Amino acid sequence: MGQKKPFERLPQDVNPTNYALRLQPDLEKFTFTGKEVISVQVQKATDKVVMNSVDITIATATFRAENSTKDMATSDIQFNKENETVTLSFPSALPAGTGELTLEFEGELNDKMKGFYRSKYTSPDGQDRFCAVTQFEATDARRAFPCWDEPARKATFDVTLVVPKDRVALSNMNVVEEKLVPSRDDLREVRYAQTPIMSTYLLAFVVGEYDYVEGKDADGVLVRVYTPVGKKEQGKFALEVAVKTLPFYKEYFKIPYPLPKIDLIAIADFAAGAMENWGLVTYRETALLIDPENSSSHAKQWVALVVGHELAHQWFGNLVTMEWWTHLWLNEGFASWIEYLCVDFCLPEYDIWTQFVSTDYTGALKLDALKNSHPIEVPVGHPDEVDEIFDTISYSKGASVIRMLHDFIGDEDFRKGMNLYLTKFMYKNTFTEDLWASLGEASGKPVDKIMSTWTKQMGFPVLEVSAKQEGTSRVLKIKQSKFCAEGPSEDDSSLWMVPVSISTSQSPSTAVKTLLLDQRETTVTIDNVKPDDWVKLNPGTVGFYRTQYSEDMLDRLLPAIKDQSLPPRDRLGIQNDLFALAKSGVASTVDILRVMEAFVNESNYTVWSDLSANIGSLSTLLSGADCYPNFKLFVQDLFKVVGEKLGWEPKDGEGHLDAMLRSIVLSHLGKYGHQATIAEANQRLGDHISGTRTLPADLRGPVYATVLRHGDEQTYEKMLEILRKADLHEEKVRILRSLGSVSQPELIQRVLEFALSSEVRSQDTVFVIGGATSSLKGRELAWQFVQDRWDELHTRYQGGFLLARLVQFSTSGFVEESRAREVEEFFKRHPAPAAERTVQQSCENIRLNAAWLARDAASISDYLSTRPKL
Repeated sequence: MGQKKPFERLPQDVNPTNYALRLQPDLEKFTFTGKEVISVQVQKATDKVVMNSVDITIATATFRAENSTKDMATSDIQFNKENETVTLSFPSALPAGTGELTLEFEGELNDKMKGFYRSKYTSPDGQDRFCAVTQFEATDARRAFPCWDEPARKATFDVTLVVPKDRVALSNMNVVEEKLVPSRDDLREVRYAQTPIMSTYLLAFVVGEYDYVEGKDADGVLVRVYTPVGKKEQGKFALEVAVKTLPFYKEYFKIPYPLPKIDLIAIADFAAGAMENWGLVTYRETALLIDPENSSSHAKQWVALVVGHELAHQWFGNLVTMEWWTHLWLNEGFASWIEYLCVDFCLPEYDIWTQFVSTDYTGALKLDALKNSHPIEVPVGHPDEVDEIFDTISYSKGASVIRMLHDFIGDEDFRKGMNLYLTKFMYKNTFTEDLWASLGEASGKPVDKIMSTWTKQMGFPVLEVSAKQEGTSRVLKIKQSKFCAEGPSEDDSSLWMVPVSISTSQSPSTAVKTLLLDQRETTVTIDNVKPDDWVKLNPGTVGFYRTQYSEDMLDRLLPAIKDQSLPPRDRLGIQNDLFALAKSGVASTVDILRVMEAFVNESNYTVWSDLSANIGSLSTLLSGADCYPNFKLFVQDLFKVVGEKLGWEPKDGEGHLDAMLRSIVLSHLGKYGHQATIAEANQRLGDHISGTRTLPADLRGPVYATVLRHGDEQTYEKMLEILRKADLHEEKVRILRSLGSVSQPELIQRVLEFALSSEVRSQDTVFVIGGATSSLKGRELAWQFVQDRWDELHTRYQGGFLLARLVQFSTSGFVEESRAREVEEFFKRHPAPAAERTVQQSCENIRLNAAWLARDAASISDYLSTRPKL
């Protein structure tokens, strides 16, 4: 990594206890004025007060000590742009004790999707309008008002907003008073109840035009979902989920939700998926709004998960908050785990835990095998470094190791420990060790000792297993070593404390033996195993490790994949481990192609989803190779059987997962050139455009991408027309992400230019560019485009995680060493601190791909040209 910026946290000599904050946004000039009276505790006499403030002009600042009648004005106000601080100097020392600091200031309603910013929307009569909204995490409350903008500097907040009288105005708490502004009959003043003690990053305000639907949960908490005007029915699904979710968490944590209301609101321009502001949760439209006619099953499921995630934070993160960003993973890893528990409770038909394995667990294993990964806990200093750790490791590895721990100590003790933790630290701040101590106390197990091996060191183990039959017992030899994406490392001394469980053909879903592997290797005896029975490690794919079976053990498991007697998570796990072992050079890629063929009769959505991701990696690897046409035929063969079984039309009794599986299967048949699928997709799009037959939402993604990939300029223009007419943001995003599927270089270039046009919201641009990287030519053009337009892109996304996403999309798909050097050179000349780790990970992935191709291209090509057809 580059040189870390020197960084010091704010001095502790003055501490805030309450902010009385009054803000007045101007939605025409895009500015706001503010006044705050901050109650402070002066710990020791000082003539300087250092706070965070950025892009704010402070007009006046005065201090009045308690029991004094005199205000002391500042003698100097100095801003430090680099550290994002302001130093207020006073002519004499502020005495120790309590006092009030009063500031008057103004700032800009920016268009950067951070701080207090403006978001553009279209009114029902077609006019462009703006609302004022906030996004403060991690370090942007300081853009809205000068404050101690660190998670541990908690205080209460009394917010007053002065707003146009016809606009909705929301904050964290319920309204306690509203009145017209005496001198201005077009403005009203809205005062909110005092918040609980909380961190600055959780404060929020929204001023705009909205409709809402409302309900009450079982405990009488008022829940509202705010939608764009005229679209309140699109808030109903999220409302149903939220009303079930709050009581679920109350019951799980044994602590009631501590506020009188919670609002969930869809924001037109929003950088993240959602933000857990206490009592006022903000969302991208696609993460909250569901149109009964035009939303896909996948979109519905996404909304349920995001609602579950953000509401979990109301306890875990808001009530108890990490002490500093080093412990961010505590917030995010935990919420990313429990969102699945919650959705499983609300919507059991989603089989969501199986999907967890494919969406979070395998993604985390993939990233964490790189040399440029990082431990779950990363020492963070300067705010520039914070955005970089909102990544797969904090969220998905964090969630995966918590899932493993929950499984290891059992649900009952886990709940007890959670209650202990939240009760002990409510309204306070914590370190990771505090959670381990509570869970250890509840379970009597060495949680701290076990978990520090997972959070403080990077990576994870691969367990090598071999077996021999002794009478009616199977004796396993298990050895752990660090799993590395580039292949085994001889000199690595890493050791983990690994909870290992083992299943057999007699007991496929329940472990017959569990142990804690806390040394390099061990021997385990499993009784009552017949000679031809299979034995498997990690039933349910819960342990965060890869398994490398001896050949005879794997041979016994393959028939159980084919006849599906192995549960779905186990079928998925075996395939995913083998694929990773092949990519790292430990197993042969031809073997993984043979294993993939064993999945030809697979019926589970999530297993196919994971297989598809690995097929996508192989496609990227081989797209420039001579064997690519044969690879496309291989993929068609793989998906044909399930494609014929599912067809295009939903059948009676089909559920949510069948709809999602159909979408994946048709996408792949279309992408890899299955002629009947391409013809049907064109026919159905024609019918959709002419109004003969509307395309169901679940088919739109695959149809749009297929038609564009095999279409021409006319097809592209047709899709732009559908885009421009679309009202639902989900539909717009679906089309935007498909546009890059086009094959002709001149059309790909048009898509890239379009991504930066005023027709595409800033939050979506990155994904339009990403869509263009789905082909070899597209990857080349997208990377060139990003380089050519870097200044504009960097200015737009500087310091935010969308920049890291852009870098990942545009660079990580190459397979030549020369490209890795090119990427490194470019970012040496154009440093981007918030994406530095992503650049390193991309270059490492490019080199891994190059090595993989050099190693296995010839044998893959031979296999694909001589394999028996399925």
